[in-house]
Amino acid sequence: MIVNIIKLSLENMNKKFTDLSKLKFDQINESLTQELKKQKIQERLFAYEFYHQFRKLGDDGSISRNFSEDIVVQAEVNKRYQEIPNLNRIPDFLLHKPSSDKNFAVIEFKLASNFAEIKRDFKKLVGFKHKLHYKHIIEVIIGDKNSLKSLEELIRQLNHPKGDEIIIIEFDIDLWKAKDLEIKYKS
Repeated sequence: MIVNIIKLSLENMNKKFTDLSKLKFDQINESLTQELKKQKIQERLFAYEFYHQFRKLGDDGSISRNFSEDIVVQAEVNKRYQEIPNLNRIPDFLLHKPSSDKNFAVIEFKLASNFAEIKRDFKKLVGFKHKLHYKHIIEVIIGDKNSLKSLEELIRQLNHPKGDEIIIIEFDIDLWKAKDLEIKYKS
């Protein structure tokens, strides 16, 4: 259910607000590539436009029809105020009921070209599941067909039968379509 809403929000994004994100890293020099990755320019454009589209679905009632709780989406919430040891990380998005223990989903966004950061996100997501009891942990990965295919093979190698379920939503910027898969990740 939440996966379908996230995929719809991604597919509803307006391309004109994410055009910079189509920059092909292999077509620019290495130093500029590294600088752009550090700035998270491409990732954030997608995340912000996703947030806008997700909120639009919330405003029209599409989200509340699917949840019994009054769930809201909030971006880059610093959960350190809850004084939870070893959880000093800020996720891209939280779906929760503020001022309660109703924690529904935590979402991270990454470019397919950034496998090392995706692995770090998996650890962060599992931490939120274990320490704050989020029901769903979700990684949205943005890339073209080739980068997503290459990355999917690497991610499947991380699958572990006794791990925590992570929902991965791949967003293909060429087709402007999202698809999902699940893995079990053990940190």
